Amino acid sequence: MPSLPLFFPQRILPAFLLALLVTACAGPQTPVESPSAVTGRAAASLLAQADSRAQTGEWEQAAALLERALRIEPRNAWLWHRLATVRLRQGRYAQAVSLANRSSSLAPADAALQTKNRRLIEQAREAAARS
Repeated sequence: MPSLPLFFPQRILPAFLLALLVTACAGPQTPVESPSAVTGRAAASLLAQADSRAQTGEWEQAAALLERALRIEPRNAWLWHRLATVRLRQGRYAQAVSLANRSSSLAPADAALQTKNRRLIEQAREAAARS
């Protein structure tokens, strides 16, 4: 076996190889389910404010904040999903369906988001049929 450089002691080699093996076996990373992890700082801040408003039932303010975030990041599928969720809670079912479809079209490979959007669309259609 060739000699390793001096800065790489041989007693560390087994730990390094184990870490490399574990990393390689991890496979592809799953998509992030939180839009705050995939947005810039400004949009993430608006999202946090929107979440805070939504938790207190201030749906119109939450929607306005999400719309501002979408003006910053119009191709962020998770933000579109969050706005669809707010519209569903407001009883704006047709708009919720439209926004969820927009979200899905922006991230066709994000299986978690696709599932969430399908569920939201199903809930909106069921709620619309009841009203």
